[in-house]
Amino acid sequence: MTQPAMCHWHPDRETGLRCGSCERPICTECMRQHPVGIRCRECGAPVRLPTHAVSTSYVMRGLAAAFGAGVAGFIALQIVFRVIPFGGFFLFFVMLGLGYVLGEAVSRAVNRRRGRVYQWMGLWSVVIATPLMLLDALADFPGGLFRLAAIGVAMAVAWSRLAP
Repeated sequence: MTQPAMCHWHPDRETGLRCGSCERPICTECMRQHPVGIRCRECGAPVRLPTHAVSTSYVMRGLAAAFGAGVAGFIALQIVFRVIPFGGFFLFFVMLGLGYVLGEAVSRAVNRRRGRVYQWMGLWSVVIATPLMLLDALADFPGGLFRLAAIGVAMAVAWSRLAP
């Protein structure tokens, strides 16, 4: 007669279950429900997606891209504001595009990774691109709310481009 299988982690418990991946005997306390069957503690542990992984090299690449894109955005905004005097809702469309471009620059630099760290990089990129606009809006506070809202639109778009 064959010996009953004992749980890999609880040798005092008899079991008829086995991990679908490594074939170790497991008890009902050790089993993890998985989309493709029952797994043990080790095989059924949640794995972090690589698109959400944060490493030092990607953080450095993201910071460099955020700074570079922010400086390029600052220069582009200065040229656009000098050549085309505009205001009103057109400003929102310009800032919408700016937020998209800055968020996309950080996203491409970090190989399309997503996460909170990269979202903050996108926000700081917008701040680097709009310091004069931000200072003007704060100096003329009641009248500058429209410009602050436009900067907020750029920040929201950059944030959403890097959302997990």
